[in-house]
Amino acid sequence: MTRYGLLKTIAAGALVLGVAACSSAQDAAGQAAGAAQNAAGQAGQAAQNAAGQVAGAAQDAAGQATGAAGQKIQELVQVHPVTFTSQSAELSSADTQTLRQIAAVQKATGATVTISTHAGYPDAEQAQQLSRQRAENIAKAMQDAGADASKLKTQPTGNSTAQGDQALRTEISAS
Repeated sequence: MTRYGLLKTIAAGALVLGVAACSSAQDAAGQAAGAAQNAAGQAGQAAQNAAGQVAGAAQDAAGQATGAAGQKIQELVQVHPVTFTSQSAELSSADTQTLRQIAAVQKATGATVTISTHAGYPDAEQAQQLSRQRAENIAKAMQDAGADASKLKTQPTGNSTAQGDQALRTEISAS
């Protein structure tokens, strides 16, 4: 074999080894990329699971706070119900004090407070107007005490749901 033939054989062998090495490197790179994608997918799934657990815990805590707010408001209203005299929308000082305490609960918990008022006029339009004035006065007193106006929901019912002495009483709840 001549020197040229020997060099040609050596070069061909080197080329085969180089192609084989390149092919192995490509295979290794492909496997590494696949493993990285798999790991990223698992990390993403773990992050989603963790976020779901945190959201669930936050929702549970919010539900417990709202439940506690509702219970506290009911306790306050049982001790001193917010009531009106016949044909009046004026709040007594005791009513205002109760509403301050309810506003503090609302502010601390962020609960939505629903205020349902009634009026016992036989005339539905008059009853609705007085009921609305009562609801507005309660909401204003609570806002003045620091309650979030966007979390106060008024439901003036006029004479449609309560009559007589029951129409003088206000229902307050949290949700």
